[in-house]
Amino acid sequence: MPKGPTKREPPSTTKAPRVLAVTSEKGGVGKSTLAVHLAGALAERGLRPVLVDEDERVGSSLRWAGRGGLGFPVLAPADVKPRVLSACDVLIIDTEGRPKRRELRALAGRADLILVPTGVSALERGATRELAEYLGGPGEAGRRLWVVMCRVPPVGHAAEDAREELRDAGVQVCNTLIRSYAAYPKAAELGVLARDVRDPRAAAAWHDILALSRELV
Repeated sequence: MPKGPTKREPPSTTKAPRVLAVTSEKGGVGKSTLAVHLAGALAERGLRPVLVDEDERVGSSLRWAGRGGLGFPVLAPADVKPRVLSACDVLIIDTEGRPKRRELRALAGRADLILVPTGVSALERGATRELAEYLGGPGEAGRRLWVVMCRVPPVGHAAEDAREELRDAGVQVCNTLIRSYAAYPKAAELGVLARDVRDPRAAAAWHDILALSRELV
């Protein structure tokens, strides 16, 4: 007797989360601070972020979450299960510190957006430009890489000048500047977000992060 048609499972309607990777070849640029606060800003906006700390040696984001309460999941790579992904809108990856170039190339293949924080110094700008040229260039890869100016002096125009210099070199740079405020290290010590610390500039710091989150997602 011939068999009837095989019953097929209905197609999945689960939308894959947007993957945003925060990475840098240079230490001390505020990579984990940016990753933690971006996740917090997205959560405040009603999205469902998950932050994955891939820096197994230092684990800054995991340590940060362990000191307080952030209001969103911060996981090690081994804890990222399919059910976790199905329940989130944005997956933020805090990469290891100073990853190798081949690892960055692999990262570019799995992320929807690569965010590279940089400072305003000539050394940092040069290193960021080289990384952008390596990972980006013409085509889709280049359109998925964005640089964000971090640890910006709250006064003066150094960051605006640095931003335009990078743009003139063909690098995509976010409009939002993340200014340097004491609220960020205070938040790291307490395991919370900058908005939650008692500091006269906490609101200004949080405003920068919210503006960046809206520019990216």
